[in-house]
Amino acid sequence: MKLIYIYDAICGWCYGFTPVIQQLQAQFGAEMELEILSGGMMLSANHRPASAMYTYIQDAHKRVEATTGIKFGPAFLDEYLQTDDIMDSEKPAVALTVFKQYQPENAISFAHDMQLALNYYGKSLNDDQTYTELLEKYKIPAGEFLSKMQEDENKYATHQEFNMVQQWGITGFPAAILDNGEQLYLIARGFTPLERIQETIKEIIKDEE
Repeated sequence: MKLIYIYDAICGWCYGFTPVIQQLQAQFGAEMELEILSGGMMLSANHRPASAMYTYIQDAHKRVEATTGIKFGPAFLDEYLQTDDIMDSEKPAVALTVFKQYQPENAISFAHDMQLALNYYGKSLNDDQTYTELLEKYKIPAGEFLSKMQEDENKYATHQEFNMVQQWGITGFPAAILDNGEQLYLIARGFTPLERIQETIKEIIKDEE
């Protein structure tokens, strides 16, 4: 059985949902494979400068905080959102593709580190230095990692991931799928509390027995 978490590094609701997935990983990690995929929420056709998102996020982040308990940092809300840094999903998605080649078991943790870097510390996910700092924790050589991010095959693999998510009909993030080897079950569409996902997983397992 496999739990597939579909997220986007730029997505505020995903930022609030990743800790739920981390709790599921702690609970089921020994008996269930966990995989994380990038959804590609803001790509070249619809990416935009942070400042263009300022008004929307100043309101929306309050709902995310109230629902999920996650906190957005003043460096993001008051500083980053005043800049013209482009909010684009591609580079952090390629970073996740490359990271999974090194430490797939820590991919969800790394995804959350990218979310924290942006949404709490106000760092750009377009900046190589952001990744250099994040990789220290995992003892991954930054120069080699950043070089791999430039390789066409890793960019292609990332876009294949976007396409697969689209083919599944998932256009909103976050989402979670349970794959029992024969069938895919959509167990979360949007933020879903831990208890509700646990119940859903138990029901699917029980139905199969």
